[in-house]
Amino acid sequence: MTDYCYPVLGDEVNLPMYVLGVGGRDTEFHFIRNEGYPNHQIVYCVRGGGMLKLEGHSYPIMAGDAFYLPPHVPHEYYPTEEIWETHWLTFEGREVKPMLDYIKLDRAKVFHIHDLNAVEPIFKKILYLMKTNYFYGGQQSSAYLYNFFIELNRVVNLQNGTQDGAKLNQLQPVLDYIDRNFTKDLTLSELSDLIDLSPQYLCRLFKDCLNLRPFEYLARKRIQQAKIYLLEDRMNINEISSKVGYNDCSYFCAVFKKHEMLSPAEFRSLHKKANG
Repeated sequence: MTDYCYPVLGDEVNLPMYVLGVGGRDTEFHFIRNEGYPNHQIVYCVRGGGMLKLEGHSYPIMAGDAFYLPPHVPHEYYPTEEIWETHWLTFEGREVKPMLDYIKLDRAKVFHIHDLNAVEPIFKKILYLMKTNYFYGGQQSSAYLYNFFIELNRVVNLQNGTQDGAKLNQLQPVLDYIDRNFTKDLTLSELSDLIDLSPQYLCRLFKDCLNLRPFEYLARKRIQQAKIYLLEDRMNINEISSKVGYNDCSYFCAVFKKHEMLSPAEFRSLHKKANG
């Protein structure tokens, strides 16, 4: 595929993030940018091979490999095979940096997309919208750009190929056990024994798979159930605290407020008003 578009921008520049350019080439050009590019770029390879030179290092870029280039970072890239098909997005907006920080692209970086099928349809929708000159194309492309980042996070950071898939499978019995027994006083040793790991390795497994510690996952499960009880409005807060596994109601309220930014009583009152 060789197709690209750099649209004339309209009101979409007032949105939190927006697309400046989108495209792809069957054989990417040889770019030397000693001053970098003025905007954020994500470039990924769908077939063939090339080379990226960045910050004194050389990186082979093959199918599934990608790189993020912040504005004004010097770089060079070029094909090393007859075909080197790359697809790219350039973008800006006031919320771009927080989003990139969230998906762990806080600096120039080479990374691997483990499922191109997750991002390619979104890329193609953005390209189609940009080329149609549809009046709301820029706004819709902004929404698709957000979706692109979310999917990119999933297939890069949350599902790092078969290795992390195996890790999640290994962790699943612990997650199932917590889901069934969240009202009990669980210990780290008890959880780690379920899959014959040390407590330290179990914590690392949780961090790798969910970006949470085991007891953060447990707290979320308890708060989720507490909200159901609060909405049912059949028990007082002290009873709900005990029902979801907290013997100390004050501690339960503190944990609830940390997660929801509301106390249990405020949460109940808010939704009573909403339903009333």
